[in-house]
Amino acid sequence: MPSDTTHADPPAPGPSVFLSYASADRAAARALRDTLAAAGLDVWLDENELGGGEAWDTKIRNQIRTCTYFMPMISATTETRREGYFRREWRFAVERTLDLADDVLFLVPVVIDDTRDAGARVPEKFFTVQWLRVPGGEATPELRSLAARLARGDAVAHPPTPVPADEPPVLSGRKDRKERKPAAPPPPFPQFPAYPEPGHHFRFIYNIVLWAGHMVHALWMHLPRVVRLVASVVIVFNLIAWAFRETKRDGPADEERVATARQPTQADKEKLAAAEAVAKEIAASLPGKGDEPLASSIKSLFGVAAHALQTGRPLAVVNFGGTGDEAETYASNVFTESYKLLLESTTGQVSLSPIPLEADDDDDDALARGTKLESQFVLTGSAQRATPGEPLLFTAKLYHVKPRTVVWSETFDAAQVDAATAARRVTEAARARALPAAKP
Repeated sequence: MPSDTTHADPPAPGPSVFLSYASADRAAARALRDTLAAAGLDVWLDENELGGGEAWDTKIRNQIRTCTYFMPMISATTETRREGYFRREWRFAVERTLDLADDVLFLVPVVIDDTRDAGARVPEKFFTVQWLRVPGGEATPELRSLAARLARGDAVAHPPTPVPADEPPVLSGRKDRKERKPAAPPPPFPQFPAYPEPGHHFRFIYNIVLWAGHMVHALWMHLPRVVRLVASVVIVFNLIAWAFRETKRDGPADEERVATARQPTQADKEKLAAAEAVAKEIAASLPGKGDEPLASSIKSLFGVAAHALQTGRPLAVVNFGGTGDEAETYASNVFTESYKLLLESTTGQVSLSPIPLEADDDDDDALARGTKLESQFVLTGSAQRATPGEPLLFTAKLYHVKPRTVVWSETFDAAQVDAATAARRVTEAARARALPAAKP
């Protein structure tokens, strides 16, 4: 006959807490464990030195994967420790939160000393929940209240309701201090009065300007911080360009105006020399193709200032370039010597475009440089080998910007013509065709 005896199901396990701490804080961890256990929580506290191997690591993972709450202990010790097994436990816990709903309370950080939460060396996920301060791990009323709620399972991850001013808050954390007031909405578009009186027209215009300012400010503040930073730098450079830009004059044609341009003052010469020095440094130190965004940014920002200082000169010289180390060296030597000779023999007649043309750039790119600098002529040069093993050839070109023509071009064999000789011939050609009024 079947037995009438019934077997009761074993009671369901209660909520459990994994207590993660640095070994130096073991005394405070034990005090916390006693308070949590007294509230009916099953506390997992490691009393070993965490020196095991893979088996121990697996055990830790299983405990974190199955516990109800994860309580990291934050202290001056955890702040100063660059390494520690507790940091691995913290990352295990953060990984588990990826599988939990947003309203599930799992992370319960506690601070056992006066360590500040702002800038604490903890995972970013810890800042999304409130922190409890328990000096020395002692059983404070706030800790007992929290332990009771955790044991009942009624603690959730949403922020608590406000408490009266005379009652101390249970939890305090970075989240409360970082919450900002919502931005005030922009004012509505001003309405023109139905019955205008004298002065209402000006008042309406003022209101429209004020409304537009609020809208621009709101749009600006909604942009990402990086975008605002880059835009601020561009605005500053444009202001610098505007401050140094020469006033355009009405009168003769461009070519005559350039030929009769005023002689630069000593201050202009100093500014030009400083710009040229910066240009050479940037041209020599620009990053390679592995960092194209940075190179493009430097080129763009420098171009604004260079344009303000050097526009309107008869001859624009584009920094010579080359394909390969040997070609770059030869082109650089020719450029340095020829540019030096041009500056020595002229006064305020030569401007510099510091970024060399790429190997695949065509004539339009060189002419575009001259147009931007408002010059009549553009001098460029490049060195390369047609095929490996062929002679290294350097080609210099002088463009007339307005007709968009090449007025002079010559190719030098680097093996037969040294850089100094090539520079002298390039300088003579530029003087004769682009700088007829320049003093020798």
